[in-house]
Amino acid sequence: MQIREAEFTDYTQIAQLHASNWQQVYAGILDDDYLQNQLLDERKAIWQTRLTHPSLNQGILLIEQDDQLCGFVCLYGNHSFELGTMIDNLHVAKDYRGKGIGKQLLAEAATWANKHFSDIGLYLEVIEKNYAAKGFYHSIGGTHAGDPMWNAPDGSQVLCQTYTWASPKHLQQFV
Repeated sequence: MQIREAEFTDYTQIAQLHASNWQQVYAGILDDDYLQNQLLDERKAIWQTRLTHPSLNQGILLIEQDDQLCGFVCLYGNHSFELGTMIDNLHVAKDYRGKGIGKQLLAEAATWANKHFSDIGLYLEVIEKNYAAKGFYHSIGGTHAGDPMWNAPDGSQVLCQTYTWASPKHLQQFV
């Protein structure tokens, strides 16, 4: 397996994995029409923009095997004054789940954050009904730190949970 920084030409694969995971995990949570008919085009536009005009505090890391995208993580350093660097996306392809890919990506994310924003914490938000992801974040030392509402792109409001780590080094202890 190889981990590398994302390039513009990766946007379609990233969008496809992102959309596929949302379709699997968010069925019954987000609007079915949105998931089936709008999501992929929307994700392509988002990832194309993120890779064409990246924020200065953005990092996107991919993990591949034989040129096939197995997963990715996107971070925004120092995104929140209170919580620190945001892990905005962590996605692992269905066939690669349960094989340590998520931990590998988070270890690389923590290394990236430690290099650029070492003195602040990390956090992410996960949909409250995404029980598998919440269990994973808890198992790697995430602390439940709040329950924000997400204004989802399908127009709904969805309850989320925030998980935090005190620093990149704190996350690295668990992954």
